[in-house]
Amino acid sequence: MTTTTSLSLPRLSILSESLSSSISSPKRRLVLVVPCAVLALCIHPTTSHNLLNRISWAFCVYLEAISVLPQLRVMQNTKIVEPFTAHYVFALGVASL
Repeated sequence: MTTTTSLSLPRLSILSESLSSSISSPKRRLVLVVPCAVLALCIHPTTSHNLLNRISWAFCVYLEAISVLPQLRVMQNTKIVEPFTAHYVFALGVASL
């Protein structure tokens, strides 16, 4: 959700159109989601919660970790990055660790 919101800002409309068309194909999304699901099935926390909850939580963490990639691509293409945007993307990356 945050990736979509960041890419829909008016000042990035030109970049978001070219970027969203290149990464929004269902095949490309499937290539990103399936490895996260497999990884969540294999590596999930050992807590007292239900197994489905633990796997779902791990899947969300792994998916959030790769959701930063489109934002990094936009930042790399623009070469001009606002400090707020850079701090936000950095915080997303650190939160995934």
